[in-house]
Amino acid sequence: MSLKKITEDDLAGRGVRGQADVPGLTAAEMQEKVEEIVRSVVIPAMNENSEKIEENFATKEELGEVVLASGAVTSVFGRAGNVGAKAGDYTAQMVGAAEKKHAAQHKTGGEDALAPADIGAANESHAHGEITSAGAIGITKGLLVVTGASGVLTTENKAASGLMLKPKTVALSGDVNVALADETEYTFTAVTALNLTVNAVSCHGFVTFGTGVPAVSITGFTKTAGDDPTAAGAGEVWEFDCLGGYIIWKNWSAV
Repeated sequence: MSLKKITEDDLAGRGVRGQADVPGLTAAEMQEKVEEIVRSVVIPAMNENSEKIEENFATKEELGEVVLASGAVTSVFGRAGNVGAKAGDYTAQMVGAAEKKHAAQHKTGGEDALAPADIGAANESHAHGEITSAGAIGITKGLLVVTGASGVLTTENKAASGLMLKPKTVALSGDVNVALADETEYTFTAVTALNLTVNAVSCHGFVTFGTGVPAVSITGFTKTAGDDPTAAGAGEVWEFDCLGGYIIWKNWSAV
């Protein structure tokens, strides 16, 4: 549909254009001639166009009341145009989303509880090697914590752990008569007589003899090496070291 346009053909022969300087018209004819274009051309064209517009075009008010059959949305929450999302437009429940704070529903006993495995976490009761979730390793008090196969933590007594034990210390003087004990450090001073029984033990000691010639007896050993303690003299300082029934002697006064 097109509206009426006024062309040169519509204006041809109309109006006062082309009239003689003295038109030879009556006053009434002259008035009609002056208004001829408006009344005979413009007004009919405008009326025709107005009828077409009224028949084929909607007014602003009518457009505001139109409900589009296509289902297109003309406004969201009262906002028209290029509407962007805005906080508060929808609740989490309205769109099937989780609330901002919803830990309660995922905790134990919640409506959507998560198992530890679901989030890569450990169970409440679990162990780390031989360490329980309570931090205990076994039930025996006084054991050492050591690394076992593949570095797994275990508990062992001192002997099984392979760690060096802190030796006991024994200090005696005068007439010394001792069965040597395992993991012991001996200090004998002002010794007048020395009678040692050597078993399959690990021990070490120093002997400082008194002013007189001592009587020395060493029994029970598998093998002996080093200086001969039975030849010790007054005031001498000797050292011995035992391991597995073997004993070594050193006379430091002879150096």
